Amino acid sequence: MPILKNLPGRIKSNHGNGELILPRLNLDLNPFEEVDLEEERNEGEPPNLGVCGGKIFQSRSPHDGEEEENEVNAERHGPEAPKGGGGRPLRGTLERLCGSSPLKTLGKLGKGLRMSGCSVWGTFPSQRCPTDPHSPKPEKEKRKGLRRSSEEIMTLLRFAGRRKQTQRRESLPCGNLSADSEAESCRRPSFLRMVSLGKLKRESLSDHNSQEAEEELEEEPLVVKPREPLSVLEILQLVNQRDLLLADTHIQELERECELMALLPHPPTPSFTPPGVNPLGSFDDPSSPNVSRDASLRKAKDVELLYEALQKEMWDVVRESLRQPTAGPNLGLVVLVIQQEEQADTAQAQKEETQPLREGLQPHPSQRPRQLKLKWRQAVGEASDWSLPQQVRTPAGQLASYLERLRGRMVDDLDAARRNVVSVYPEEFQAFQVYVQSYHRAVARRLNIITSSQLQITDVYSLLDWFYNIYNRDVLGTVGMKTPINYSPLEPLLHQDTVDRLEQDCLNTVREKVTTELTQVLDEEERRWAQMLHIEEYQSNLARSIIQRLTLDLDRSTAVSSFLGARVARCSLNGLSDFLYSFQRKVEMFHETQAEFGDRGDGYISRTIALVNCCPPLRSFVQRCRQCDPQGSEESTQRANSSLNRIINQSVRVLTEKLFEHIRPFCDKLVKRKWLNNTEAFEAIEASIKQHFKKFRRMDCPPYQILVGEVHRRILVEYVRAIMRGRVICTSSKMRKRMAFRLQDEAKQLKGLFKDLESGSSWLDSVLAHLADIILLEDTPSIQMEVAVLVKEFPDIRKKHVSTLLNVRGMMRQAEREEILNIVRDFESSGSSALLCRDHALFSDIPVTSEVHCINLGLIRVAMTLANCTLVEQRLTRNTHNSVSMCSFV
Repeated sequence: MPILKNLPGRIKSNHGNGELILPRLNLDLNPFEEVDLEEERNEGEPPNLGVCGGKIFQSRSPHDGEEEENEVNAERHGPEAPKGGGGRPLRGTLERLCGSSPLKTLGKLGKGLRMSGCSVWGTFPSQRCPTDPHSPKPEKEKRKGLRRSSEEIMTLLRFAGRRKQTQRRESLPCGNLSADSEAESCRRPSFLRMVSLGKLKRESLSDHNSQEAEEELEEEPLVVKPREPLSVLEILQLVNQRDLLLADTHIQELERECELMALLPHPPTPSFTPPGVNPLGSFDDPSSPNVSRDASLRKAKDVELLYEALQKEMWDVVRESLRQPTAGPNLGLVVLVIQQEEQADTAQAQKEETQPLREGLQPHPSQRPRQLKLKWRQAVGEASDWSLPQQVRTPAGQLASYLERLRGRMVDDLDAARRNVVSVYPEEFQAFQVYVQSYHRAVARRLNIITSSQLQITDVYSLLDWFYNIYNRDVLGTVGMKTPINYSPLEPLLHQDTVDRLEQDCLNTVREKVTTELTQVLDEEERRWAQMLHIEEYQSNLARSIIQRLTLDLDRSTAVSSFLGARVARCSLNGLSDFLYSFQRKVEMFHETQAEFGDRGDGYISRTIALVNCCPPLRSFVQRCRQCDPQGSEESTQRANSSLNRIINQSVRVLTEKLFEHIRPFCDKLVKRKWLNNTEAFEAIEASIKQHFKKFRRMDCPPYQILVGEVHRRILVEYVRAIMRGRVICTSSKMRKRMAFRLQDEAKQLKGLFKDLESGSSWLDSVLAHLADIILLEDTPSIQMEVAVLVKEFPDIRKKHVSTLLNVRGMMRQAEREEILNIVRDFESSGSSALLCRDHALFSDIPVTSEVHCINLGLIRVAMTLANCTLVEQRLTRNTHNSVSMCSFV
């Protein structure tokens, strides 16, 4: 501003009039008030003498001061300054004053006045002459060009506020305004009038010094001044406005100033201090070492506070970047600040290595390295921890819902980081890997908090499933499909000790169920057997209840991991084998009690079927446990299956006996002389079987197949036993045909009957047909072939069975019998009968009476013939005697 620059030159024209001008240098001077210089010039004040260094300087005239000032300006502009009036005229002063900040104008004005007063006039009473080489520089000159501190800014703001309040009070309409205005104008000349009078004075002197006046009026060229350091408050404002890179640059400058101040040598503390003297100097003296040290400490504290504010804004930007559709420019500034700070850390480290500390200098407590990249990683971790849902008091059994929310938030945030954030960071930051590791650690902290308390078994399975499967498959697997992840730095979410403890909780729960809960269920079921015996129930909830309790743990453990599933399966199988043994014992006691005291009515049959129906699902569960744990105990599996087999076999035996109690009387009537002409016995057997199987069909498979197969076998055993009793002996070919045809017909009916009952013992259907063919055939070779087929299909047949059958057929020739029996003897000697399967055994259950020899059979036939002849003779004799008696009577 031209006026402010020329004002000190105008004041410098009165070199000796120090007493006249010094009183005017008041801090209360308002640069915007008018000053009447003519009135002050006409007052005729005496000239003042300035004293400096013991010499008296005569005050000079204003013209001499003007000439000196022009010479100084000519030397400053150099010889290349224009000498004519080609320079730009001085204008726009008022507009510039009105457009400028009053604080800045006040500061520059005060600065110019202080510089002029110090360089031209003598010193103040409290100051030394500047020509004295031993006199210290004033504090204001020391601080020239230094950073404005926050205290100075606040002082200027308070000063401006007081001046505005004073102007408002003076503008209030109270008292004589005109008189006050005149007194004020006389006392304090207007600044604008002073400027205008100065311009007139320069015009009046233009004839005397035209060249100097033209150079004075010419506007000085703009000089690029160095950037003035910002104050702490201004830097903080940049931080709050998130101009992060510029703010960091200024903070580093402030930090370097602290380092320079710390490098200044401090005088040592004297060993002896006179009484009344502060050994560290006066705190009011600017040159005191305590003042410099305190200023350095305050500035260092400001630096740390600014860094704290800067980092707070940076990490807020990092946290907010995940919730915005795009990262925005602020995140890029964060990256630039981190890189700039990393460079500063590197430079500081190199500086400390290359420049050792000099003697006599106290080391500056530097905060370098600041490691903003490391703190950025920590900030990402804090942002991830802030983003993930916190684990509040989740109700028991509802942990799975919280884990699902945790999974969804982590996937969404990592996907947002991949789309919006990662592209802003340089490759060396490995931003996506840092985000993945941060979220991984945040999840691990939450899981550790969850496992620190006691969990319900449902929550334990949910947590283990999330740990083993969901996290790796649905979180890391989903995220890793789009961006590769390095899994090696990722630590396990849970420690192995914690995982082992959770798995042991699962095993303890299963063991508690199979030892306590299943026993209670079995006891309750046993009480129901006796109480509900009069009600026909063909199904029991026992097996369903047991399997549901054990399947829940087996399914969950198998879904978690195959190893945990195998351990749970082994524990379940061991407990289940003990339970099934107890179940078998109770079933046996039930049947014994009913056989001794019960009526064995329909309720007993239905209860027996209900108990048998428990076995198939329990056997399937045992087999499943065995499949889940192939390396498990084979003994437990065998014990469980043995108990189930005993329950089924006993129940089948009970039901079969219940059936044969009704059909046994009819079986005794089979293969008798009346049987050849009467079919009532067979029809009664068939009807009874159909009636009982209306209930037996309520039995589930495979026990039903066992039952119908056993009934089928028992019926044929009774039929063959009746044949082997020899109650019918064919004495003629006609009789053999009648017997063979009857056997074939009933064999066909039995085959159809058991086919309708879904019997799986179809191998029994051919036995009656083979026996009928042996009885029917006439030639010996055909009989031999049929016997060979019978022996092959029924390996348990013996020679005595075939011999008895030949007796029934009526074969008396010994040579023919031997030829046929040799077929059976050859088969027995070959050892094929050793391969007999108990399921295909039929003749082994049929006892045979002592073999009847052919000679005895002949004697019986001769005796029978003689007896018949004797009877005929007796009848004839009786008839003759009767005739003679009648004749005599006549």
